[in-house]
Amino acid sequence: MAVGYVRAGRDRIEKDANLRVREAIALVFSRFAEMQSIRQVHLSLRSDGIVLPCVSHSREVGRAIVWKLPVYNTVHHILTNPIYAGAYVFGRTGSRVTIENGRKRIVRGFRKEQCEWEVLLVDHHEGYLSWAEYERNQRLIADNANGKGMMMARGALRRGELPLGGLLRCGHCGRKLHVAYSGKNGNTGRYHCRGAQLNHGTDPCISFGSLRADLAVGAEVVRLLQPLGVEAALQAIEARRMEVGERRRQFELALEQARYEAALARRQYDAGRSQQPSGGQRTRTTVECGAGDRSRTRGGIAGFGATPAGGAI
Repeated sequence: MAVGYVRAGRDRIEKDANLRVREAIALVFSRFAEMQSIRQVHLSLRSDGIVLPCVSHSREVGRAIVWKLPVYNTVHHILTNPIYAGAYVFGRTGSRVTIENGRKRIVRGFRKEQCEWEVLLVDHHEGYLSWAEYERNQRLIADNANGKGMMMARGALRRGELPLGGLLRCGHCGRKLHVAYSGKNGNTGRYHCRGAQLNHGTDPCISFGSLRADLAVGAEVVRLLQPLGVEAALQAIEARRMEVGERRRQFELALEQARYEAALARRQYDAGRSQQPSGGQRTRTTVECGAGDRSRTRGGIAGFGATPAGGAI
């Protein structure tokens, strides 16, 4: 069962009753709605020291929630798993059979397209976002992969000095323009398209220097944004305030959980003493150690702004 959900009977699942778990999952989706990039969400969570829940199974405890700094795959799994959109899905992966060197080879675990899923039940249970929001997120994620093999994918900004890199398209063939650098220091840029030449053997489509294009587009952007400068500044201040509030909320929930666990350990210790009046030194020591661990955890969380302990998920 995905983290953030628990089974309720044989055929029903519900959101986890743990408020800290629910708000941590919701935070991932709210940050993606703001940043629209899995990588940026991942980096922001680690930069803020925000830990995410993951499911741990052991013979002694069974299913338990542990908290760790997220890795990229953790964030990717949360954002792409349809269970968080309230959908029940079966058959998202499959196997392929190929012949290599005259022998059959089976490749398992490849991702199917949504239209090929065997079962899809929307509104099966309560989700952390709507199905429409989930589909929008998947389109953004696909676009951010830069649409290899897909001509009209929008794509994300690419690295490099030129501000329009990854954003311009050829007016002849519709393909993305490539960026090339030349000059003595390698800082003279050009936009060019060789798609038709490489694919069809025709002449190159276009090629032009970056200076005039970048200046013209930059001047137009500044002209359009000038009236919005004050509003943009206010929005940036509000966004920063919300980010700090989200971070503080996660630490407050962690502190509340640590206090609860410490109080529970104390009650168990007191109950053990009342049941063993003549001697329970071993039980007493064990319970006291548990309470001490939780107290130390509580003290670490109370220092708001410090990076929480824990490895990566």
